[in-house]
Amino acid sequence: MNWEARDEFVEKMFRRSGSVYSRRYYGFGVDNFRKFCEGAGIGEVDGKNVYSVMDAYVGYLHGTKGLKAKTIHDYITAVRKFLGYVDVEVDPLKFRNKVVMPKVTQIADVPLRLEDVQTLLTRGRPSPKLRALILVLLSSGMRIGEALSMRWADLDLNSTPGTIGLRAEYTKTRAARTAYVSEEAKQALLELKASSPPTERVLDYAGDMWQKQKEAGRTFRRLVGRVGLGERLEGHRTHRIHFHSFRKFFLTRAVDTLGDHAGHALCGHGFYMDTYYRKSEEERKAEYLRLMPRLTVFSKEAVSTDQMLATFNRQFLKISRYTDKEIEALGDLSQLSNEQLQDLIARKQLEKLGLSNGNRQKVIKLDELESYIGDGWEFVTNLNGDKAIVRLPSH
Repeated sequence: MNWEARDEFVEKMFRRSGSVYSRRYYGFGVDNFRKFCEGAGIGEVDGKNVYSVMDAYVGYLHGTKGLKAKTIHDYITAVRKFLGYVDVEVDPLKFRNKVVMPKVTQIADVPLRLEDVQTLLTRGRPSPKLRALILVLLSSGMRIGEALSMRWADLDLNSTPGTIGLRAEYTKTRAARTAYVSEEAKQALLELKASSPPTERVLDYAGDMWQKQKEAGRTFRRLVGRVGLGERLEGHRTHRIHFHSFRKFFLTRAVDTLGDHAGHALCGHGFYMDTYYRKSEEERKAEYLRLMPRLTVFSKEAVSTDQMLATFNRQFLKISRYTDKEIEALGDLSQLSNEQLQDLIARKQLEKLGLSNGNRQKVIKLDELESYIGDGWEFVTNLNGDKAIVRLPSH
């Protein structure tokens, strides 16, 4: 077995992804497999014994080590790629027939509650750095690695809402995007900047990104345990509250308030981002401001959620060139649904295009365009990315 090829293999895996996680993931996977082989007295792994060795390795990870099924699958993926790299072929069909893998079961997660976040930030007395991290994760939907990669130069804390430019090399999708944070998170970042020595990165944990996450995670676990919220999910090693809980909380609130497309795009899910980023920056900010009250941990008593929603809806309509008189005629703006708001904006855009001539034109969903063209309608223009304007011919 050519164990000497380990470093070369790991570096090539790193070159492909550019992620420090790949270097550690594949390196640890190969090292762990080598320790197993040496401990079991297996001198060579080749085409004759590869399946029996791998099956024994799975049994060792599952029985002796007691690892979760998902972790075992990850280890085996690394080993299979390394074996292929050193010319030990693993046939997928033979592998399925000869190597019995444990079944990965879905963990029933427990939704994060704002009351728990309030407890963490009050009774837990976190450091300014950890407080800022929690509020940023909760209000931006960022992944933990993205949050730890933030640089002060990429933040605009004079903007409303506060904006963070995420560089492509630090996002999972390798696409740059803009994230937004709540006023609470913005204030926490300003306080952190004032209380800490100048650094390039906002959250200055030591080491590479893997080590930064480990250190931040250990600090967070101590905080959660300190306030009595450190329990694990039943039957699992996973804790009820973890960094990813904040991202899930954000996505749920964002989808409920803004719809699937905007919610997933704000989280950085690549499939949704192209259409969403056709909107202007001011439009995206206005959408986030509609969402922000639902991401606020300590709401101000003087301003209710309805008042905040009304304010943000008014701002969105003003951006769309509604006059104050037109806005007042709409009544209680806090009761506008996202669909109603989009329809109002579409109506104003029709007026700007000079297309409000009776019923000869209409706004449709973009995926309905082909059907309307087939029925004799004419395409006019795209509207808000996922809608289009069509009209009947004048003849």
